This record gives sequence, C-alpha cells and structure tokens, in this order.
Amino acid sequence: MSKLLGFLLLLIGAVVLVPQLRARAMPYVQPALNPFYEWSARNRVNDIVQILHEEETLGRPIPNPASFAAFVARRDFQKDAAHDPWGTPFYLRVTRKAYFVGSAGRDRIPNTPDDIVSPPQVRKAAVRR
Repeated sequence: MSKLLGFLLLLIGAVVLVPQLRARAMPYVQPALNPFYEWSARNRVNDIVQILHEEETLGRPIPNPASFAAFVARRDFQKDAAHDPWGTPFYLRVTRKAYFVGSAGRDRIPNTPDDIVSPPQVRKAAVRR
C-alpha cells in the first residue's frame, strides 16, 4: 500500500512540475477541479465586490468595464487577481442603477448560464468614462 501511495505522489509531483505532462493531464484532471474552481471563483467575485464597495466608500467611482481587469490587478495584490480559476478575466457589467461582477465560469465564455455572478450591487457613484 505504501509503495502505491509513494508512486502516486511521485506521479502527481511529475504532473505538477513538468509542463508537458501537466498539459497532457489537464483534460482528465479538469473535471475533478471544477467544483473547487467554482467555489474559488465565487469567493473571488465576493472579494472584488468588497474592493468596489471600498472604492465607493472612499468617494471614488467604480472603473468602467473596459478598464476593470487592470483595476483589479492594480487594486488586489494576489497573483493573477484579475483572472478567474479558469484563466479568464473577471468582468464588470454596469447598468444605470447597479453593477455585477462576474466570472465566465468553466466554459470561459462571459454571459452564459454557467457564469458566476454577484448579486446586483446598487451604485453609489457615476461610472468613470
């Protein structure tokens, strides 16, 4: 049993550390990671909403959707802060009265049913153009 465990740990280490093996293994591993990625994306969407609330509390306008990814990358110091777990930039959708922060989800296409989107956030200030 311990030899099998050692072999599995060695195999996992090789897949993680060797880019060519990682690329070949990802199609098989990705479905198992999606629940964790969805949980992580929900948490990041909530974190980004909090960042926007802080900006508004300080009297600063929220960024416009075109500059949103750059804003998140500047404001949040986590590695790849502007990208969801699937590698797609988080997005901002703005209406006259509210805004939404979203992740494109596992299909990596924004505005589809699998998106992970915040509840509507009431706007306190005008959007910067």
